[in-house]
This record gives sequence, C-alpha cells and structure tokens, in this order.
Amino acid sequence: LFPYTTLFRSEQFREIQAHLGLNHAQTAAELGLSEISVKRIATGAQVITEQTARLLVGLLLVQKEGLAKKYAKLLDKYHSDTRM
Repeated sequence: LFPYTTLFRSEQFREIQAHLGLNHAQTAAELGLSEISVKRIATGAQVITEQTARLLVGLLLVQKEGLAKKYAKLLDKYHSDTRM
C-alpha cells in the first residue's frame, strides 16, 4: 500500500470516510485536520498527504479489528484509576 498518496484519490477517501461512519467534522477531528481540508480532500481539490493517508488507514484497521471499543475501555479504566 505504499506510497499511500498515489493510491488515495477523493473517491477512496470518501469511501473510507463513509465506511467509518464519519462526517467531515468528525473526520477532521480524528485526523487532526481542519474541516475545510477534509472537504477539499474529499472533492479532490487537495491532495492527501502520506501522513493523513496513513492515519486514515489506521482508523479503518482499528475499526475493522474492533480495537476502538477495547481502546475506549482501557482509556476509561485509565481515567478512573485514581493512582495515576
């Protein structure tokens, strides 16, 4: 899957975004981008960087493997532990 930037076009970006069930604002928050950048990537007006593509693939893998729920449980446990 390397380099990510040559494989990712706006269509693939939108497909992954839809599969993750994220709107532009949520995608922006998850990827650390502005909502405007996400809209531009989704329409093809902005090229997706390799870093952003890697993050998007990471989000997809985390969701597919069911790791998001496990991570949320660990995070809740961490925040509820008063010894930390």
